[in-house]
Amino acid sequence: MKKFFNSVQHLFDIEFESVKDYFVTLALTIVSTYVFIVVCRKILQQLFKRTSIIEEKKKETIESVVKNTSRYLFATIILIAAIKPFVVDLKEVVVAGGIIAAVIGFGAQKLINDIISGIFMIFEGTIKRGDFINVNGEPEGGTVEELGFRIVKIRLINGKLVTISNGEIRKMVNGSVEKRRIFESVVVSFHQDPSVVKRLLQEVCDELNQKQLSYLKVDQLTGEIVEKYKVYGLHSLDASPFGYKFSIVATVNDTDYLPAAIEAKETMAQKLYDNKIKMAEQLINRGH
Repeated sequence: MKKFFNSVQHLFDIEFESVKDYFVTLALTIVSTYVFIVVCRKILQQLFKRTSIIEEKKKETIESVVKNTSRYLFATIILIAAIKPFVVDLKEVVVAGGIIAAVIGFGAQKLINDIISGIFMIFEGTIKRGDFINVNGEPEGGTVEELGFRIVKIRLINGKLVTISNGEIRKMVNGSVEKRRIFESVVVSFHQDPSVVKRLLQEVCDELNQKQLSYLKVDQLTGEIVEKYKVYGLHSLDASPFGYKFSIVATVNDTDYLPAAIEAKETMAQKLYDNKIKMAEQLINRGH
């Protein structure tokens, strides 16, 4: 019986000095790794602030990728530091971990697919942070807020944040490739004089060219505006609702598209209302 109690006592015989050293070492590793990652990210931010070689969106994309990657790096380093004292040879753990990862990989094909898709998207520059995109044919688009190897976070116009796995992106329309074209249309009644409508829309274009001068895309080589606001013309006689369809067009910076498009719509609507232009109406058969 005495022998049994001695064996139990030996089992709980803990060297508290070793335990203290273990937790101190682990705490120092956590702090030093965290400080190192924060310093590296701060240096990267300061470097980007002092250089104009890389465009703003690429800078934001790199910062987003570094931010996401640093989290995984931090977790990996802490995990290795936590298990290192309990193993004789760390190489054996790495090899065993690789074998386990390969086995798990067969059951985690979606995760691997997400990561591979993310790598291609990031290094091919398919999208960048700040781009306005539509995914998988969805009518409602949004701005890329965060871009990582596994997921993309998109802020919709209504303010909702959508998170989508990179592997689930089958089709993507990117409306932010340096420039976007404003194409706003209006359908007026057949009882309106087309020449009057065209004149009013030209006034709208002249007004927008003054108000949105900073929005208009400028050619970097020539320094000239790519395309000012202009009347596209009467390009449909049977638009639904039935009437004359007129449009105005302009090429603006991709980052200014939303405010430019909204202001263009408001200016057109106000001009037509002030001049009492009749809009086209859908005829409804009430069965009388």
